[in-house]
Amino acid sequence: MQALPEPLDTSALTRPFPGHEVRAQWPAFVAEDRDARDRIGRLRRLTTTLSALGGLFGIFFFGLVGLLASAQVGRNAGGIAFGMGTLVVVMILLAVILVRMTVRVWSRRTLKRTHLRLAAFAQANGFDYRVGPIALQRDMPWRSRGSANLHRVFRSREPRGIEIANYEVIGNRKNLAAPFGGYCALRMPVALPHILLRAQDGRRRGMTGAGAPADAQRLSLEGGFDRHFQLYCPIGYEADALYLFTPDVMARLLDHVRGFDVEIVDDWLLLVTTKDLVTTRPEDWRDIADAVDALDDRVERWARWRETRGDRRSAAADESPSTTTTAGRVSTRGRRLAVRMSLDDILMWSALALFVVGLVFGLLR
Repeated sequence: MQALPEPLDTSALTRPFPGHEVRAQWPAFVAEDRDARDRIGRLRRLTTTLSALGGLFGIFFFGLVGLLASAQVGRNAGGIAFGMGTLVVVMILLAVILVRMTVRVWSRRTLKRTHLRLAAFAQANGFDYRVGPIALQRDMPWRSRGSANLHRVFRSREPRGIEIANYEVIGNRKNLAAPFGGYCALRMPVALPHILLRAQDGRRRGMTGAGAPADAQRLSLEGGFDRHFQLYCPIGYEADALYLFTPDVMARLLDHVRGFDVEIVDDWLLLVTTKDLVTTRPEDWRDIADAVDALDDRVERWARWRETRGDRRSAAADESPSTTTTAGRVSTRGRRLAVRMSLDDILMWSALALFVVGLVFGLLR
């Protein structure tokens, strides 16, 4: 597996970058990467801001109409007031989602100087840098989880190298990752079962919009590591997951990969966080390098592992004419974690249910 350069050259992230250098280098940078004009970003910031303001205005408007209706004396006054009340609740739920999205979209607005620093840092360490938004790689498993865009993308130049990016997943129904965050993706020489190692670092995951694996898939870790991580795998692959994440592996992860979730899907290994991963802070890049280094030799060890039980299970699934697999990839049938609905899905479905209840009640009164 391709590791990060050692040591990382982070001088480009901190060196002085006066305005005249920014003005001189920016035209050539934009000519090479037209996404740096940020036209899509400006449009998204405008639309999300207007949507959030519309949601907040809707709370005020429907609340006012409901209050006026409740003050009236008439046959339908109560029904109208109840209907407006449910609409207020609906608008509050939608406004929570829209305001959170607006804040994250605006937080990703990147200065010209920042892009130039990141591009110089990428060049010094053997990466290609793309401003984004760009799509996921064609064989990336996350493509099935929704419409995903990558920003501030670092890709190593080897065919099966490292990709580090800030991501955004739209329509992430039952997605294990939060709608906004960052990841470091590494390619492994063999495909492994779908395994999620979720860090217990105090984050309130219910407020990220990420889905959660079904509790029946959680395994108990040896050596008291349950205080720091939660391990999930599909039912039937518990022995395989515990073979991969032995106590010595967990100890190494505890020392160097704290704050990251580790997800294995097919021949991809992803270090995922709810924070933006690509920044101009040298300490963030040192954390990434430590995490990748901690997993590098373990991946080589996992590459020698052959899941004999999983191969038989996959072969049986492949006998079905309705099942298709890609060469070199473990069959996906029965191998993905079952995921509960995310907070965003719960909020949207609750809003829709409340709207229908209010509408029906108002019509029947």
